[in-house]
Amino acid sequence: MALAPLLGFPAVVAAQVPAKLPRVGVIAWEGPETALRVDEVRKAMEVAGYREGLNVAFEWRWAAGSRARAADAAAELEALGVDVLFVLTTPVAHAAKDVVRKTPIVFSVADALATGLVSNVTRPGGLMTGVMLFSPELGPKRLEILREAMPNVSRVGFLASSLDPNAATFIRETTAAAKRLGIALVSIAVRGPEEFGSALDQMVSERVQAVILQTLFSATSRQFIEPALARGLPCVGDQPVFAENGALLAFGSYRPHLFERAASQIDRILKGANPGEIPVEGPTTFWLAINQRTARMLGLTLPASLLIRADEVIE
Repeated sequence: MALAPLLGFPAVVAAQVPAKLPRVGVIAWEGPETALRVDEVRKAMEVAGYREGLNVAFEWRWAAGSRARAADAAAELEALGVDVLFVLTTPVAHAAKDVVRKTPIVFSVADALATGLVSNVTRPGGLMTGVMLFSPELGPKRLEILREAMPNVSRVGFLASSLDPNAATFIRETTAAAKRLGIALVSIAVRGPEEFGSALDQMVSERVQAVILQTLFSATSRQFIEPALARGLPCVGDQPVFAENGALLAFGSYRPHLFERAASQIDRILKGANPGEIPVEGPTTFWLAINQRTARMLGLTLPASLLIRADEVIE
């Protein structure tokens, strides 16, 4: 009599234990205080049909502005046995490529070809695939929009990252565009927010009239934008978060859409696809955000032709 419940017990337990969830390791360049990346990743994965705790588990790691920490995080996550890595920004992607030996990697970077992450976007080969924002290539358009907002601008600063392999591409593309428009470009490279103050001082001494910030600084942009505005300097970025943090305008590929494409790639890998055979994807949707509050603060009257084209106007 006592044996019957015992014999049935394992079957009951098996029915109650959930199947092992696929695990996605996510490594962001910023520190853990930045919730934006977490929200973006979760929303994109939900579009692909994955909800955290229900049919996917995330392992979150933060590089806090250090390529060495990014590499340590990638090695740790591979040792933990995650099914796929989702790496955000070029420095993190390169750090992961250096240390990961078997785990598939999906990246979100500015330009995978320019820095040698992959040599072929159609068949990237190896362990990596992902999405590209094409932020450097859109530099000319950002300058054109800035000229439209400030017709008399003639000297523009460019805040670059000395830790980002894509910085050279950003500077090259923006310099060439500035030359075509008759604008002098002053580029200054910094490691991170701890050097923002000295960079701003130098730009003021160079008499720049506006500053373009590289994509890598999206999470920390407010730390540069607010003191720049205090000195009367408008800023430009490539993602809406720059405008939300006080930049005069932001123009670039629409990152939420690209994250959705990356989530689709992750889905394919979790279902058995080879990452090296999944094409790297570029942007198809672009977003222009304008901060009217900042314009008024700076005494700028933006043309109606610019405002009407904006996807988002912050009043």
